[in-house]
Amino acid sequence: MVPTTQLAELSWLLPTYQRITQAFLSGHGHHALLIRSANDNGAEPFCFALAQWLFCEHKQEGQACGRCRQCQLFQHQSHPDFYLITAEKGKKISIEVIREVTDKLSRHSQQQAAKVVYIQGVELLTEAAANALLKTLEEPTDNCYFLLQTNVEQQILATIYSRCQLWALPLPNQEQGMQWLSEQGFQQRDEMQVALAMNYGRPFAAKISLQQGEIAQRLAFLRQFWKFYRSKNMLLLMPYFQQENPIPQLNWLEALLMDALKASLGIHSGWQCEDLRQGVTALAQELSALKIYQGLSIVRRMRTDLLSINGVNQELIIADGLIEMIEQVFEG
Repeated sequence: MVPTTQLAELSWLLPTYQRITQAFLSGHGHHALLIRSANDNGAEPFCFALAQWLFCEHKQEGQACGRCRQCQLFQHQSHPDFYLITAEKGKKISIEVIREVTDKLSRHSQQQAAKVVYIQGVELLTEAAANALLKTLEEPTDNCYFLLQTNVEQQILATIYSRCQLWALPLPNQEQGMQWLSEQGFQQRDEMQVALAMNYGRPFAAKISLQQGEIAQRLAFLRQFWKFYRSKNMLLLMPYFQQENPIPQLNWLEALLMDALKASLGIHSGWQCEDLRQGVTALAQELSALKIYQGLSIVRRMRTDLLSINGVNQELIIADGLIEMIEQVFEG
């Protein structure tokens, strides 16, 4: 859990946090907040900080005091009236989990203060669980608040959506992202710019990329893709896909083709592969926009198949996709 004071490090989220807390202080707060954000953008610390503020006995505009009993309990991860609901990996949030929490909400709070339910990934509720939650959202008990977090790309039930107040968390601008990464101990400005660009501006994802050396891995993979493109020999590229998780390589390839498509259409800004502009431009000059788009469609289908089809040889999916790319994009 992240104390409110640490939220100050996430400067791009502070204005939204302050607007929400000000709404409560002025008597216009909502009992159910739907927090939509890109992954790896700080939504979790944002929600934890907001939960602490809701508990705080001495609320101030834009921050919790950090000293009262409620704040201390929360910061030590022992607040009895805070309920965190998450789904196990690969599973949904069941109706039994929601019923257990709603049963506790029907009783008096143990601290005689607020009760806060934080659901990470509200889109993972089963239909039955969503319907059970809906009843509680329609008839909330006093001083009971819901923080429902979801990814911007996910769809949730319209009935849940309509009972909540929507707040969208913005991504940082480049300077904000660079400043945050520098505060995490990174110093190479060029690398930070590349890490942010290849992760769509998501700072936490950029941090992971820098820690794991993904910039060098991406460069080696895309250089090998160019050799594959020239030779039309898929065996040159196959070993460069990670056996356990080939999705990052497909993401890098998608970004390269998307930038090439933009270049082919005369769009020269907003590229993810700005650091590879020469190669992107060369690809755009050699392939038509239609061919690049066909390649992009193949890569996206490969990724969808790998993520959605269980028990299938992923090497076969990748090989089929590369053969299709040779036949339809490079040679067609």
